Amino acid sequence: MLVPFIIVLVVAVGLVVLWVLAERKAARSAEELAETSQRLATTESELRAAKATIGELEATVAETETERDYLAGQLDENAQLLSSTADSLSEANESLRKRTELADAQAMQIDTLSAARDELQQRLTVAEERIVTLASRPGVVVGELSTEDSNAEMLWDLEVARSERAWRNSVAINPVDDPSPFETTEDPVRTAVEIEASALREDVGAMITVDWTAGLIESPSRRLIVVRVAQEMLALASRAPGAAKLMVAEQGDDGELTLEFETMDDSKQVINLIPPRISSDLIDIRNDTGLSVTVKAEPKSA
Repeated sequence: MLVPFIIVLVVAVGLVVLWVLAERKAARSAEELAETSQRLATTESELRAAKATIGELEATVAETETERDYLAGQLDENAQLLSSTADSLSEANESLRKRTELADAQAMQIDTLSAARDELQQRLTVAEERIVTLASRPGVVVGELSTEDSNAEMLWDLEVARSERAWRNSVAINPVDDPSPFETTEDPVRTAVEIEASALREDVGAMITVDWTAGLIESPSRRLIVVRVAQEMLALASRAPGAAKLMVAEQGDDGELTLEFETMDDSKQVINLIPPRISSDLIDIRNDTGLSVTVKAEPKSA
C-alpha cells in the first residue's frame, strides 16, 4: 500500500516539476515575445523612416537628374557658343590682319603724299612769294602774268597743286585713295574755283555755291588771274551772312568774264562786299549794285 503511494507521490512531484518548468519556459517565451514585438515595432518604425528617406532620396535624385539634364543642355549651348565665338574671333583676327595691312599701305601712301605735299608746298611758297612781290608793285601783277611771261605755266601748275592740296585737306572723303578731280576734269579753272567754294563750306561753314557758265580758258596767265580773283571774292563772301552764289559768266564775243554774287533766296537783296584791291587794266571792279568783277580779254599781240 505504501509503494503505490510513493509512486503516486513521485509522479505528482514530477508533474509539479514539469509544470514549474513549463511556467518558467512560458514566462521566458512571453518575455522573448514581448522583446520580439518591441524589436518588430522598432523595425517597422525604422522601415517607415527608411521608406521616407528613400522617398526623399528619390525626389532628390529626380531633381538632380533634371538639373543634370539642364546643365547638359547648357553645356551644349556653351560649346556651340564657344565654337561660334572661336569662328568669330578667327574672322576678326583675319579682318584685323587685313585692316593692319591696309593701314600700313595707307601709311606708306600718306608718307609718299606728305613728301610730295611738302615739295609742292615749298614750290607753292616760292610762287606765292613771287606773286606777293609782284603785288607790291601796283598795276603790275596782272600785266606781268601775261601770255608772254615764261613763268605763267609754272605759276598755274603751282596753283593747281595748291588747289589739289586744299581739296585733299578739306573736301575729299578719302584723301589717300580718291583720285584728284584735276585728273578727269575738262575745265581746270572751274574745278579750282568750285574746290575753293567747297573748302570754305567745310572749313568755315560758308553757304556758298558756284554757278559756272563760262567757256574754257586756254591761257595759263588768264587761268591764274580768274582763279585768284574768284578766291578773293569767295573769301570776302564767306564772312557775309546768308547763302550766296558766285555767278561766273562769259560776256560778249571777246572772252570777258564777269564774276558777281547773287542771293540764294527770293529777296534779291544785294550782297555788300568790300571790293578787292586790284590795280590792272585787265580788271574792272564795280560795287554800285553789289560786287561785280570783270576780267577783260588779254590784248592780242601784234
